[in-house]
Amino acid sequence: MIKSTNKIAISALIMSLFILIAFVPVVTARDAFAPSWLKEGTYVKYEAKTPSENSVAIGNFDNKALVGFFELSNPKFARTNHMLAQPVDLLLATEKCSVMWRCVNVNATMAKLKVTLDCIGESKGVEYSESKHLQRESEICVDLYTRAVYNVDGVFLGTTHLWLSANPKVDQKITIWEEGTETVTVPVKISGSQATALGQLTIFELDVATVTIKNNIKSLSSSYDLGTGLSVSTQYSMWDPIFASVGIQHGNIEISETNIDFELASSEINWTRILYYTIIPVAIILLIATLIIKRKKKKN
Repeated sequence: MIKSTNKIAISALIMSLFILIAFVPVVTARDAFAPSWLKEGTYVKYEAKTPSENSVAIGNFDNKALVGFFELSNPKFARTNHMLAQPVDLLLATEKCSVMWRCVNVNATMAKLKVTLDCIGESKGVEYSESKHLQRESEICVDLYTRAVYNVDGVFLGTTHLWLSANPKVDQKITIWEEGTETVTVPVKISGSQATALGQLTIFELDVATVTIKNNIKSLSSSYDLGTGLSVSTQYSMWDPIFASVGIQHGNIEISETNIDFELASSEINWTRILYYTIIPVAIILLIATLIIKRKKKKN
């Protein structure tokens, strides 16, 4: 009887494994759930922030927003080299600078985003001032679970932190960068309510001021909506591969517009991912129960 039961269990496990391979996509999940709000047509627009009235003007930029850019063809910034400490190709003082990403396609594991930059500003030196108008577009792919960003040729650009895990717990560690053997995780702190262009939001932040990535110190002064994990503002030294795909190396950025329903997104349940977690144990139980019942019927 014991041997027969073992055979039944082994058969059930083999069949369950077949179900796993056939129906469940294989992913390496850093985030337990993909963002439920990320659908085809979802967009988020960010704008460069001008310094506050109490801040001190830098050089001769007259309290305008400062954004650093690099040329996309410059090999110094290729792949993840945009993370390295190096002079930008262009620094603009701007009163109008926006970058928007829009989801054009999404499946179980990957989302394709179109990133658009529109920036008007002045490049200033000691004895010159030159007007510039930058308009750039790129297409990238983002892994929904690892947040790894790739260009259309499949080249890895880095780990985005324009969104993180939604509803994290205090001191929960979140991965913000993963490249080869280098994985950087930081703890979370809940910051309460914050006024944004989208209204009053409950905010969480990363509970460290800086991190070291590729042997370079990077600022982590960003705020995130608790219910979606979406970045709503960041202080100077923004470093993100989504922005880097259109040549932005750093700047003071905050969210200005989106079609994400924050209240709805924070209450949605990712039933697909829950199914992935439960289908195998449920299948095993059902298969074992069915086989045992059939065996008993044959004996009777």
